Amino acid sequence: MTLIEHLSVVKETRSDINRQYDLVDVIFLVVSAIMAGAEGWQDIETYGRAKIKWLREYRDFLHRIPCRHTIARILRAIELDSLLKALLNWVNEQRELGGKPLVAFDGKVLRRAYVMPASIHLFNCCRNFF
Repeated sequence: MTLIEHLSVVKETRSDINRQYDLVDVIFLVVSAIMAGAEGWQDIETYGRAKIKWLREYRDFLHRIPCRHTIARILRAIELDSLLKALLNWVNEQRELGGKPLVAFDGKVLRRAYVMPASIHLFNCCRNFF
């Protein structure tokens, strides 16, 4: 399944009245922008306006790119569990198709280490062999 097919199962709480932007369009925009380095609503909107031709290769985006406020409002109406499940399923499917193992990463900086000249960083990595 493609990312867009996975995103199509995401549930939302928006009313059907005055719904201008397609949910999958907006989520696809947000995921693409974040993967390209966007760090906020303005970055996502800017990315969408700059890459509208590329985005339209995959989705219609009938009503142009929404403004940053609309993007935030639409994302607040998403059932987060369904979005998380869709994204995790897509990532896991890509990992399996590539024959890659599941690897978990975790990193921390020891408390108050930022005030010391040489802070202590901990990094853990675990691969599931089963």
